[in-house]
Amino acid sequence: MEILKFLTAMKHSPIYNYGGIPGLTSWLIGSLSEHGAVRLMECSRTHYEPIIPHSHRFDFHCQVLAGEVRNIIWTPGSVIADEYIETELTYLNRPGRYEQTHANTATRWTCKSTAYKVGEEYSMKANEVHSIFFSRDAVVLFFEGPTVTDKSIILEPFVNGEVIPTFKVEPWMFKKGVSA
Repeated sequence: MEILKFLTAMKHSPIYNYGGIPGLTSWLIGSLSEHGAVRLMECSRTHYEPIIPHSHRFDFHCQVLAGEVRNIIWTPGSVIADEYIETELTYLNRPGRYEQTHANTATRWTCKSTAYKVGEEYSMKANEVHSIFFSRDAVVLFFEGPTVTDKSIILEPFVNGEVIPTFKVEPWMFKKGVSA
């Protein structure tokens, strides 16, 4: 694909293991601004590890350039859906740095999975909740809109009256690198 040659020449400022996904690298294309950013997401390995359901601080649009992604959209559900606690994350101006505030009551959430292949596109609003899986060698062009809030939410399981703390930021996540 010709576009991949151009994007590869333009990519810089990598962040490795982005979003807690081993092998996922987020590259900037151009620069960050108050108007948003363009990123190239590349996954070097098949992603099986769960990523916590989360929202974003911005709207975004993605185009799959190689491989496949499975995007899972979470919505408030019915009585038969599973219970989760919404945890609000306030972004502290650096990937992986957040202040957390737990909701007081659990809500029920359900999900729907959609696979996207080469050439397919998907978009989400900042307030929508999703989780995602990448195939080995997946490449996604990620258009990040302007920041609309400094807060996002994650969903953590609520079981037997307690929150199961599945959200973690580990030292191996969000590692900054140098351009290729």
